[in-house]
Amino acid sequence: MIQWIDEASGDLRHAVRPLRRAPGFTTIAVLIIALGIGATSAVFSVVNAVLLRPLPYKDSDRLVRMVEHVADVDGAGAPTRRLVGLSLSELIALRGQVTTLSDVGGYVSSTVMMTAGDEAVRVQTTRLSPSVFAMLGARALVGRTFEAGEETPGRDVVVILSYAAWRRYFGGAANVLGRQLTLDRRAYSIVGVMPKDFQFPDPHNQIWIPFALNGSRAYPVARLADRVSIDAAAAEVGAALRQLLANPPALSNVEGQASAARRFTLVRVQEELVAPVRPALLVLAVAVGVVLLIACVNVANLLLARTTSRQREIAVRVALGAGRSRLARQLLTESALIAMAGATAGVALAWGGVHALRVLAASLPRQDLTLGVTIPRLDEVAIDRSVLAFTLAAASVTAILSGLAPAVRHTRSREADILREGASSAISGFNLLRRHRMQGLLIVAEIAMAMLLLVGSGLLIRSFVNLSNVDPGYDPDNVLTFQVYTPRPRAQTFEDDLVARLESLPTVRAAGYAEMLPLVRFRSGVPFRTASGVSASAQLHRPLDARVVSRSFLNAMGMRVVAGRGFGDNDRAGQPKVLIVNRALASSGFLGSNSIGTRVYAAGSELWEVIGIVENVRQYGLDQEPDPQIFIDVRQLPMGNPNAYYAVRARGDPIAQLSSIQSLTRQIDSQAMVDNVATMNQIISNSISRPRLYAVLLGLFAGVAVMLAAIGLYGVMAYLVAQRTREIGIRVALGAERWNVMKLVLGQSAALTAVGVVLGLAGAVATTRYLDKMLFGLTPLDPRTFIVVSIVFVIIATVASYVPARCATNIDPLVALRE
Repeated sequence: MIQWIDEASGDLRHAVRPLRRAPGFTTIAVLIIALGIGATSAVFSVVNAVLLRPLPYKDSDRLVRMVEHVADVDGAGAPTRRLVGLSLSELIALRGQVTTLSDVGGYVSSTVMMTAGDEAVRVQTTRLSPSVFAMLGARALVGRTFEAGEETPGRDVVVILSYAAWRRYFGGAANVLGRQLTLDRRAYSIVGVMPKDFQFPDPHNQIWIPFALNGSRAYPVARLADRVSIDAAAAEVGAALRQLLANPPALSNVEGQASAARRFTLVRVQEELVAPVRPALLVLAVAVGVVLLIACVNVANLLLARTTSRQREIAVRVALGAGRSRLARQLLTESALIAMAGATAGVALAWGGVHALRVLAASLPRQDLTLGVTIPRLDEVAIDRSVLAFTLAAASVTAILSGLAPAVRHTRSREADILREGASSAISGFNLLRRHRMQGLLIVAEIAMAMLLLVGSGLLIRSFVNLSNVDPGYDPDNVLTFQVYTPRPRAQTFEDDLVARLESLPTVRAAGYAEMLPLVRFRSGVPFRTASGVSASAQLHRPLDARVVSRSFLNAMGMRVVAGRGFGDNDRAGQPKVLIVNRALASSGFLGSNSIGTRVYAAGSELWEVIGIVENVRQYGLDQEPDPQIFIDVRQLPMGNPNAYYAVRARGDPIAQLSSIQSLTRQIDSQAMVDNVATMNQIISNSISRPRLYAVLLGLFAGVAVMLAAIGLYGVMAYLVAQRTREIGIRVALGAERWNVMKLVLGQSAALTAVGVVLGLAGAVATTRYLDKMLFGLTPLDPRTFIVVSIVFVIIATVASYVPARCATNIDPLVALRE
């Protein structure tokens, strides 16, 4: 042991000395490793928090949700999945019918107006079954959680605060228990405060209320019974759900679908949460692994070039009796020192990368917008002990990979040949890689891996550009949207009064309101059939979306009427009922060859006349094809939802109108509060935040990979030209033209580049199919992307090779011969 420690300390001292003597080389090598390990650790922190780490609940792997698989009637794609919603009575019935689940509860989130003292604010609340807290293994920090009887209607007037709400609204007061607060004009008593780290169902929730609303539906959450498989539980639960939901009100894509044909399964809560991002995160993990591998290859090339100049030193040591294993160990120790220094710097880069990632992946903190716009559990991403352990392991692997090639090459060299060969020995034939084939192979590997990433990033960037250029069906520029909440019932004319006052402002071009906005996740619909009785849902094989809007809402949003007319002053209550359809419904054939003037039954037994056709609006995402849709004037079908969405089209910056909007709302109701303020451009940008994040990250990784490959190519060619300075000088002295020397250097560089590019393209053809679901508007084998990426990379490689080639032509033969 003592001898081993002594040898190890000697290896360490001998490794430090040459690194200190070459600070430039050491700095470059450490920075390259830091880039690779920093990027890898940052992405691993995301993968660890989202995919690997269990949810922060008791036995979270046994928590499941009920999912219905809805068949695609048109056969255009795979079945879709949606969470099952149950009423309180159905939830209680299911709880009593199944034995494979140890407990069943439900929850539903919403945003309400909270009044505590003189303060009125909007807060996110979740109504849940009292048993959910016990199911999650959660205990209150102050007070208690809900009791079983508190899900009974009439007893559900108690609430539990989140730690953040307790600190913000009550100053963390110890006597908070028993205090009263008002939620949507109903009084509740505070019975508990949850710990700081408790989050359910998401980090934005501030208040929990017992689930006891009659007629409302909640998403069930359950725990598997001990020693019960998820498949066995799914079989029992599926049968129970089919019986409970034998006659569901319009829960199928196709009306009249037999309940026996409906398929229900169970999914683990964590799997359901991360399923939308799992493929993309795995792609990013592989991509960043390739970046780290390129960094290792680059450092290996640098070490090979550097240790080549030490061949005589190594040969002398071997001749004097040094063991080859000891020499290999010393070379590996040098690479280990570089890797550990790079890992230390990489942790700092990873920490900054995680913070940048949170900013880049941030989305509007609203429940009502399109689901799945960002990465789940992003708030849990951090540089913790798991990430540090991974970084240490990555540094160890990096040390071995980057140091193995120099150790193998230089411990296998024949020391007698090296000692006999002088520093100026010439080799016939101008081939820079004759004695450096390993470096050539490493450069080819670098180029191939960089090309693979560059093609992938090119596909994602082009996909994002295609998505960003999709016509949403309206003009989002200069449009501000918001909602207005009041703690007390407001006048029926509130919305129309506010719109009239807004339109009187000189800075406002148009204003209106609607039950729903584009890219809001909620869907509303009405029964819709022709005068002959044919149902739209049955013929179109999809639900018919209905939007209740004010007369001027279409103008405020910039929706284009392509045929007929929009709503007018006379389309009010008491007048013949009229509606507008979108182009998708008009071209479906359901309304005949000419939709204008067609009479249909909608929202009851009265006939409605189609008066206009508007351009398709992508209501549920820019990547979603527009559904058939109808628009109804609110004056002819009053809205049931008092929290309308307003749209104001300004003549300039829409955010500048906010103070005027707040002033006007308070003129109508002094307690009115403007909330959920966002421009339509912000809402659209929010809806594509996830594909933007993927494109930016893979683009950054590809950029780093290409930069490292270019640096590697430049470094190797520059070193090899320097090694051949005397030979090049002799050739020039004997009459070789300078352009011939440049052509020879660039030709050998081009050969390496060509082989690497071809291998990279072959790898891209084999692997880009895994990006298929992440692409929009192009295929994984898009020829334009492959061609453009290849040209760009060849140009970069040529520039990287040109500098050492130019240096070769500038060699003075007299100076070279004197050396």
